[in-house]
Amino acid sequence: MKRLSFKSIAVFLLMGIVLNSCDSDVDQATRRTQFIMGTLVEITVPHSDPDVVQAVTTQAFDEMQRIEQLMSTYIPGSEISRINRAAGKEAIPVSREVEEVIREGIYWSEQSSGAFDITIEPLVYLWDFDGEKEIIPSENTLRKTASLVNYKDIEIKDHTVRLKRRGMAINVGGLAKGYAVDRAISILRGKVKNGIVNAGGDLFAFGQKKPQTPWNIGLQHPRKPQELLAAFAVQNQAIATSGDYQRYFIKDGIRYHHIFDPQTGRPARLMISATIITTEVMDADALATAVFVMGPEKGIEWVNSIDNVEAMVVLEDGSIGYSKNFRKQPQFSLK
Repeated sequence: MKRLSFKSIAVFLLMGIVLNSCDSDVDQATRRTQFIMGTLVEITVPHSDPDVVQAVTTQAFDEMQRIEQLMSTYIPGSEISRINRAAGKEAIPVSREVEEVIREGIYWSEQSSGAFDITIEPLVYLWDFDGEKEIIPSENTLRKTASLVNYKDIEIKDHTVRLKRRGMAINVGGLAKGYAVDRAISILRGKVKNGIVNAGGDLFAFGQKKPQTPWNIGLQHPRKPQELLAAFAVQNQAIATSGDYQRYFIKDGIRYHHIFDPQTGRPARLMISATIITTEVMDADALATAVFVMGPEKGIEWVNSIDNVEAMVVLEDGSIGYSKNFRKQPQFSLK
């Protein structure tokens, strides 16, 4: 949730999921954008009254900014920052929203057997993909830092949160962004029948683009930034993608990226992107990361065991794997 450099923003805005630019009908809707949580958030609402659109989108943006103030690790006064500074010491009182997100993070950490781990922040800080340095940590440093990653060492009691060991830290960047999109969608749905919120590829679409016409989205090709890999229609669904092309550097011909295997402390190596379709964006975020770390076979098997979740994964050789019903998404096609 760090405010990225302009170079990083340009890459980030092209990643993951984008509205299908070849669909001119979307242009008839009203779009508003704001920079929140380190990315450009775009809200698209087809509505005949511009005053209604202005009012409801402003309310949605304000709610997302409020969530950022609570959960950003780059805001010193945020509740997450206070929890991290108190690691190994006292418990920190938290708001309902922060407790909800942390509990959700623990839930998916448990469900994924630690492939997703909400206490990954020490590794995020160590590798520092948002900075200018391109340093590969030593094996000893990686082992020491990875030993601090363990969601089981989070204590939640009476609306307080405590990290048991010094040096531990929570990172809810992806979860918080997804949660903020879910909150924005809840606000929009109270006022309008149709819309999309897209926060740098974390997306939810509800209703339709116009009567009898669904929203259509395209997935960016993980190795060809200006091309689409696939497209499909969505309605009342959340989409998120994790990929090795979002924040990375290449050194000695090897790509190092920001999605870490909590066990090794190194970037996960078994695929190059994982896309999730489900019912809430916060869940989609956690699932996409977990599947990416698990790898294609284990990740797809896990997704197939969960209701209302579908996955599409891309491997290094360009081959694609799907959960049992992903290709049944309306108007699905490979580009």
